[in-house]
Amino acid sequence: MKTLILSDIHSNIYALEAIWRAERDSDLIYCAGDLVDYGPYPQEVLQWIRAHEVPCVQGNHDAWVVQHYRTGGPLAEVPVEERAWVHHNAGLLTGEEIAYLEQLPRAITFAIDGISYCMTHLYQDYQEIVSIHAYEHFLNEIVDSERGAAIQRLIIGHTHRQAVRYLADDLLWLNPGSVSYRRRDDPDQTAHYAVIVDGRISLQRLAYDLTPLRACVDNLSLKATELDAGKRFFGPR
Repeated sequence: MKTLILSDIHSNIYALEAIWRAERDSDLIYCAGDLVDYGPYPQEVLQWIRAHEVPCVQGNHDAWVVQHYRTGGPLAEVPVEERAWVHHNAGLLTGEEIAYLEQLPRAITFAIDGISYCMTHLYQDYQEIVSIHAYEHFLNEIVDSERGAAIQRLIIGHTHRQAVRYLADDLLWLNPGSVSYRRRDDPDQTAHYAVIVDGRISLQRLAYDLTPLRACVDNLSLKATELDAGKRFFGPR
């Protein structure tokens, strides 16, 4: 069985569709959160995820967009000099789409090829799990202790850094990286994700055409620091 593992799509439909063109023979798809924010196409990403019935967990940026939708005013009322990506994304989504983001769980458990998994968005911000004790303690926090004790693999996102870390022969955590963009110290602009085939994990990077994404970002009305972030993520190197 082939399973596609995504995370941190961040409203980037072009990267998402490029991955699907390359991996459309996948039997299953999972997403470790942050579907929206810091990208221009939140509606298109949500439509794709829901059309493909992808099990997802809620990321911190998903919750942030929900909060701004619930507590903020219309996008047009936010002065351009204060307008952030979160305002932009919240302003493009419908109440029903916000409700979808709002109901996403913190963690889910499932089995693939006889291996038990738990998926959640983040572990202690940008820290890594470095011991079996920390692994077990975290699982007991996010799922009940009985289910947590049976989990062999943990999937997390958030850091935008790909990794597979074995804590024991049959115990590991993995991070597929971000579909959309890298951190400041990483100039790579490919789409990152993971594929699991018959239990074997493979971290993948895929080059795609950023031209239409750059054109869209260049035409947005956001405050300067937010536009600069978009240009850093997607602009020419």
